[in-house]
Amino acid sequence: MDQRTALLYAKLKPFKALVNKTSGFIRWALEQVENPYVACSFGKDSAVMLHLVLQYKPEIPVRFSEQIVTKYLDDYETVIKWWRINFNINLQRVYVLRKEIKSEVEKASSEDDFSQRKSLDKGNWDSFFVGIRAEESVGRRINLKKNGMFAKQKNGRIKISPLAWWKTEDIIAYTYKNHLPILSRYNKFGFNDRTTAGLPPKWVYNVLEDTLLKLRNTDPSAYNNLLLTFEDLKYYV
Repeated sequence: MDQRTALLYAKLKPFKALVNKTSGFIRWALEQVENPYVACSFGKDSAVMLHLVLQYKPEIPVRFSEQIVTKYLDDYETVIKWWRINFNINLQRVYVLRKEIKSEVEKASSEDDFSQRKSLDKGNWDSFFVGIRAEESVGRRINLKKNGMFAKQKNGRIKISPLAWWKTEDIIAYTYKNHLPILSRYNKFGFNDRTTAGLPPKWVYNVLEDTLLKLRNTDPSAYNNLLLTFEDLKYYV
């Protein structure tokens, strides 16, 4: 769906009804909880969800999980800067430390200041918003049908999934209608592409390979810098 088609789609009654229904659900959900946050990857789905939630709780913490490799994978900082300038988001950067890259993080810690990045488990959170959609996978569809859009987790926190039944065309229409920023990867591979703010575990070979191949083809400089940090990744492409 191109931009012109998306803007026409956004004028349709079913789309407007979907947005209104989602907005109503978000308002209701916020009334049920006391200390929520938005789990945001700044991908297409997270961006739409964040924009919707900010209409009703502009000060809500926005938690971005990143790895040391995030800066190589896409223009996250450019997108985050847009949100900071236009919405003054309450951004909290959560540094995810995978076991297999622990030594690399330790080496980089003298160069990068991670002292202000908070642990995902810290904070008296009782709930969190996520941008997952049933359309993305069979597993998510089954989970959402079973547990719903307002689901209590084993740790007691409530997972709120306002975009559960949105389609990709809804995401595209909302993005263009509201002039939301998108990561460069969507411009190169389309909105159906899956973005990631970090490398998946090495045992998820096909996802890791796809991520590295696309990075090598679209941004050779970033790819080469990534290999300088993680030399063993060259065996996966």
